[in-house]
Amino acid sequence: MNWEAVSAIAEVTGLITVVASLIYIGAQSRQANIHATANAEVAWSDALNQIINGWVGDERTTSAIRNGFGSFNTLSKSDQAIFQARIGSVVNHWILAKQLSQKGLISSDIVEEVNKVVIAMLSTPGGLEYWEHDSKATPGGIELLTIIKEQAGRAPNWIELMPWWAPD
Repeated sequence: MNWEAVSAIAEVTGLITVVASLIYIGAQSRQANIHATANAEVAWSDALNQIINGWVGDERTTSAIRNGFGSFNTLSKSDQAIFQARIGSVVNHWILAKQLSQKGLISSDIVEEVNKVVIAMLSTPGGLEYWEHDSKATPGGIELLTIIKEQAGRAPNWIELMPWWAPD
């Protein structure tokens, strides 16, 4: 028996096995990444829905948000705090989306959709008054303020899109 031939066959067989294993692991890794991204997007969307659903948790919160879209500066300090907490959560969620997208964990399409929502909210008269105050304390806030001012009047704001959020 020629041991050199047996050894060469064993080496080639081993090489083929290693290459096949690497291809299989690569495919499984890619599939796991797709599932992880989908799960992150679902969790992120659920969290955003919970934030917005919290706007109607009680009449005072709903009123503060609706009146705040009309004019943040005329709200009482308590209602300004409610408006800031609720709308600020949406802005923070948008910032988180940008960070997750940069890491490849969620689609940039989701970031763009939430960007439109944030701009629509902050383009209301009260949203802009609020954002004039809060933008300096938020990463990317000044940039977002500039975008909102540039888009003023070009795209509908939150109240124009959903008139039931207009102040009474």
